[in-house]
Amino acid sequence: MKRQLFILTFFYLSINFCVGQTQYVGHATLNNNLKNRTLIDSLTGTKFVLDTAQIYVTAFHKSGKQLWQTDPWKDNKLMEYRVKRPIIVRFDFANNKWTDNKNVIWIVYNNTQFGIIDKSTGEFKWFGQD
Repeated sequence: MKRQLFILTFFYLSINFCVGQTQYVGHATLNNNLKNRTLIDSLTGTKFVLDTAQIYVTAFHKSGKQLWQTDPWKDNKLMEYRVKRPIIVRFDFANNKWTDNKNVIWIVYNNTQFGIIDKSTGEFKWFGQD
C-alpha cells in the first residue's frame, strides 16, 4: 500500500510540474520586463512610447503632438509564428551594420521575430526570426 501511495504521489507531482512550466520559444521570452517603455531622441526631442500591452509604438513631437503610431507586426502582415499574438520584449535605439549605421528603433518580439522602426516615418523593416 505504501508503495502504491508513493507511486501515485510521484505521478501526481510529475504531472503538476510539467503543466506548470511556461512555454519557451527562444531567448526573447526569458525576460518580459522592459527597462524602458519610453525612448527619447536626444537630437530631436521626439518621444517613442511603447504601450503597456507591448504592441503599439507611438511617436510624439516634443510639443506633445502625435506624429505616428504603428503596430509593426499587424501593419506589416507578419505571419503567426510560435505564438498567436506576439508582444514586443525588446525596445531600444540601435545604430549598427544591420541598420546601415542609421539610428533606428530595434524591436524584438517574444516569438523571436525582430526588425527596426524608422524613427521619422514609423515604417517597420522585418529582419527575420530566430
